[in-house]
Amino acid sequence: MKFICESAPQGLRIPTAALNLSHIPYGGKVELHTLDCALVLLKGQLTAPELISVAKQLHNTAEELYAHLAKVCGPCEGCEESGCPYDALEEESIDLPGYLRQEAGIPEDAKLCAKVHEASGSVIISAAGYRHDLRDVPLELLDIFGDAGSCLGELEEHMILEDIIYGS
Repeated sequence: MKFICESAPQGLRIPTAALNLSHIPYGGKVELHTLDCALVLLKGQLTAPELISVAKQLHNTAEELYAHLAKVCGPCEGCEESGCPYDALEEESIDLPGYLRQEAGIPEDAKLCAKVHEASGSVIISAAGYRHDLRDVPLELLDIFGDAGSCLGELEEHMILEDIIYGS
């Protein structure tokens, strides 16, 4: 079950109903795991069957989140014309020595892009105007999405735009 709560400067209030449904006793110790963009709250002590149940439920939640992402991206249609971005993933990697990045003022973690300047016969490498793309998605997840027929071009678009695709 999902509860929508508001965080506040004083903290986050967890509804009693949520604790009851989770079988976390009132006043009992809990373990809070902080993740990037998520929190996981566990009962302070778990038996082996409880731990297995929790792990299975977390796995199911991950699958639901992946299914949501696949639904947002939709099926692959029309990549034949422009080419699937997954096909060129390895080709698109641009390496630039640290001293050149530093001299050009490009941060170490910045994505790079290249443009051909035909008149001079040169290539211009610069920082990309985005922080994330398909290279930030684990390869096994890209394989799963590709095998399922999800549009990796849409996934890359959502990665680049960093638009809201989950929650209200």
